[in-house]
Amino acid sequence: MMRRRSLADPFVVSVVVLLLVAAAGLAAVGLGWKGAAASLSVSVQITYIVSGVFGGVAVLAFALGLLRVQSRRRRAARRRAEVDRVVVAAARLLAVARGGQ
Repeated sequence: MMRRRSLADPFVVSVVVLLLVAAAGLAAVGLGWKGAAASLSVSVQITYIVSGVFGGVAVLAFALGLLRVQSRRRRAARRRAEVDRVVVAAARLLAVARGGQ
């Protein structure tokens, strides 16, 4: 029940997807490194480094950047909700104070 509720939250789903993308980026870095280390030919090593390592780092940076954006958006939404609660409470208090006069 709890797992289903957490997967209904778009933030949780996006974090899971972005973590999987980041893991894929790390895997690409590892595969590129392994391919480059397995060869003594510089031309083959450069191919592995450009396609695997640079591509993996780019995917990893993209995923981590989007994770940061998502966490900031969630924090801002929580802050807005809290400000809204304070405004509603202040409006109720003002209505009670005006009604008491």
